[in-house]
Amino acid sequence: MSAEPAIAAAARLAACDAALRRVVHPLPGARPWDNRRPLNMRAAHDRWCLLDVLLARFPQIAAAEWESRCAAGRFVNQRGNICGSDYRVRAGEQVYQIFPLEIEPPVATDIRVVYEDEAVMLVNKPAPLPMHPSGRFHRNTLQHFLKLAFAPQLLRPVHRLDSNTSGLVLFARTRHCCHLLQRQFIAGRVDKRYLVRVTGHPPDDRFFSTAAIAAAPAVLGTRRIDEQSGQAARTDFQVIKRHADGTALLEAVLGSGRTNQIRLHLWHLGHAVVGDPAYLTGGRMGDTQTLALASPALQLHAWQLAFHHPLSGEPLSFTTARPAWA
Repeated sequence: MSAEPAIAAAARLAACDAALRRVVHPLPGARPWDNRRPLNMRAAHDRWCLLDVLLARFPQIAAAEWESRCAAGRFVNQRGNICGSDYRVRAGEQVYQIFPLEIEPPVATDIRVVYEDEAVMLVNKPAPLPMHPSGRFHRNTLQHFLKLAFAPQLLRPVHRLDSNTSGLVLFARTRHCCHLLQRQFIAGRVDKRYLVRVTGHPPDDRFFSTAAIAAAPAVLGTRRIDEQSGQAARTDFQVIKRHADGTALLEAVLGSGRTNQIRLHLWHLGHAVVGDPAYLTGGRMGDTQTLALASPALQLHAWQLAFHHPLSGEPLSFTTARPAWA
């Protein structure tokens, strides 16, 4: 790249970073607000009771909790009428769940735009930072920050990172480009590499896991190994360094993109990721999903991403700096 285009590209990146800094200080979720989250009713659930729909869509939440929310008038339809647990939904309608005035937990905000052009934007996501609204987080999410910073542009995530995972995440500027890029991910034509520090020293320098992962979420949105009916998954690992403190630094290469895949595969192999609040050492499960901002970091970082540009077909490859723990 000649000097003039390189200077222009650097200026665009600096402008993107400045736009993001403006929308995260103060954090949008730091102000109390009344949030309504829509739930689109699927054709398969036409004429179902609202409670049955909620249990089918969110099995990780107990029936008693949904019944309590319905009894408290937390659901309304598009006309503003309160929907009880026995409300009969219609395919295609929206029912809104109302969340009371709340202040969201703080999140990491050092978001950097690594690359952008007319088709894509590549972001280096800090952690903890959820990508999408979920649980206690509605406005303090990466997607909401991008919406505020780059409106009216709607950036579409091509893939996802867990809230506690840092590193490279790719967004498309159009629905068409998003579709083309997602086809690359599905076809295995995208090279995704992670740095991860684990407890214990793996006996082999290279190893892998093909344990199938359950599609449905369990407690707190975690996943389980399900060899009978789970989704096919593969992760390849290479030991970079075995540390004297009993931990090891690995590189992980994804052959599929299941939720919590790297963490779950390592946990299943007996090597919990350092700092993981959900998949603990000794095969135990934790009671936290998203870490607090002051907590020790989950030591998992998406550090390399290579794909083909959705319009030109040009191969693109990006690498971030290693985190301090790596």
